[in-house]
Amino acid sequence: MIKNLDDYLIGIAIGIRFRANFSIEDQLGRMVDQILYSNKSFFNPSVFPLVRSNIGRRTLVNEKTNDRLLIDNSNIILELQFSDSATFKMQDHLNILSKFESDIIKGIMRSFAIREIVRIGYIRRYLFQERDLAKVFIDKTIGQTLEGVNDINLRFSKKMPSNEGMIKKGVADHENAIFNIIKKSDADEIFMSVDFQKIYDPFLPTALEINFSPFISEAESFNNKQYLPWLNKNYIEVDNE
Repeated sequence: MIKNLDDYLIGIAIGIRFRANFSIEDQLGRMVDQILYSNKSFFNPSVFPLVRSNIGRRTLVNEKTNDRLLIDNSNIILELQFSDSATFKMQDHLNILSKFESDIIKGIMRSFAIREIVRIGYIRRYLFQERDLAKVFIDKTIGQTLEGVNDINLRFSKKMPSNEGMIKKGVADHENAIFNIIKKSDADEIFMSVDFQKIYDPFLPTALEINFSPFISEAESFNNKQYLPWLNKNYIEVDNE
């Protein structure tokens, strides 16, 4: 039985989508400067040594770790990997989330008046290096009728009403959990990710109205109280029978 998902956490991503704002394209350079060089910046040049420029987009990159922070006219997306050789370890993820809130949401999104927030998403990526789990997952998912299947790429989602959507008149906010599961034929490990999203309907007027900490708590709770029991009941406990 898997007791602690954090033991398998290999990376996270946080993304915020807002209504397309083409005036942002003229301010991308200033936004990048604020992220990299403001006083006590967490996402500084030691984290992101390179900046790649494309039309309407800036991407802060660390080529050694594959970490990146993307900004364009409708998205801000942070992706970080965890390993002994990476910039960050799994134990850093709560501090990273806190810094994303302070430096990005309450920092550049406030400074540059980014408005009409469409959704926010938090992805947790796991790698399970148990050969038996990978085999059981394929057997339980594909069944025994197709022999020789040794790889799988599966994506499915679950939609849930949010508290605001249930109690506030005129609010249709809801949450999505998107699962992505990959097992490659040349590896005994299995990769799984859970993308927990909150969709705002109507859009949030400003980024400062994002209740970030409660959202992260909801996402963590979903991973631990719904995803983990599902994984244990259907695959881990079956494997141990």
